[in-house]
Amino acid sequence: MNEAFVEINKVRTKVVTWGRWIEEAQKDTNKIIIFIPGNPGVVSFYNKFAQTLYERSEIPVWCVGHAGHNFADKSITTFPKFEDHKSLYGLKGQVEHKVEFFKKYVPQDAKIYLVAHSIGSYVSLELLEHPDIKNRIENVYLLFPTVEHMANTKNGKFLNFVKCFVSILLFLSWIFTLLPTMLSALLLYIYTYIANVPYNLHSESIKELLKPGILRRVFFLAYEEMDQVKERNSAAIRENVNKIKFYYGKTDGWTPDSYINKLKQDIPNVDVEICTFDHAFVFNYSTEVGATVADWILTKK
Repeated sequence: MNEAFVEINKVRTKVVTWGRWIEEAQKDTNKIIIFIPGNPGVVSFYNKFAQTLYERSEIPVWCVGHAGHNFADKSITTFPKFEDHKSLYGLKGQVEHKVEFFKKYVPQDAKIYLVAHSIGSYVSLELLEHPDIKNRIENVYLLFPTVEHMANTKNGKFLNFVKCFVSILLFLSWIFTLLPTMLSALLLYIYTYIANVPYNLHSESIKELLKPGILRRVFFLAYEEMDQVKERNSAAIRENVNKIKFYYGKTDGWTPDSYINKLKQDIPNVDVEICTFDHAFVFNYSTEVGATVADWILTKK
């Protein structure tokens, strides 16, 4: 595994790779799996998933964090100031951020398997609107995709309810960063135990997320999703239907059955599969989902 911060669309961005670094010359294969996370875009949450994906497929995996969602030492001070550059951290900004990544780092002759989670699926459909990117993409795998009317879902309604408390949550996250290390570790352990989240696997990622500067940008993106993710991009789906697979969760609070049924009704030849894993699969099912996606890719090679 290799990881580093690189500048993408004016923002220092964390990239984590398995098998080949983004600036290394092509070796045995021109195939690359590129992963776009959900929100929060803290890529370390997906390490076990990406590792499984790489080990099973034997194809290099590149995970690109969202702009402003990853913290390293004092790098938060090097981000473009939030108040003056909000557009870099919003939904459109995240799409532009991934377009810039493709332009800057993805070879023109690469064969790309694009994998995305949650709002990363929306971003992926937008990437297909760019011919230069689309022509390099072999297949697209959208995991627990949030691509339409997010604010109308059960989870969306709850998130909008929480909106008036965001300033309090940001204040509490600041207080958390001031606590003695032992106390903050204890509180985090209690939380992960109650939430059934593996402490050893995700404690560092959660601490990164709880940095006030990171959490502020995460909430900003989340509420742009509520405001802007309305009609699904059916044109992009139809035009690329033979490339795209939708992988929905049976009990996902972001994607009610009516959304799935309408998608299949509107685009009858779309590839849709429904599973029993949770939307936040990285907490307990990284290995299972990683192996599943790798097997899909292997059947397409």
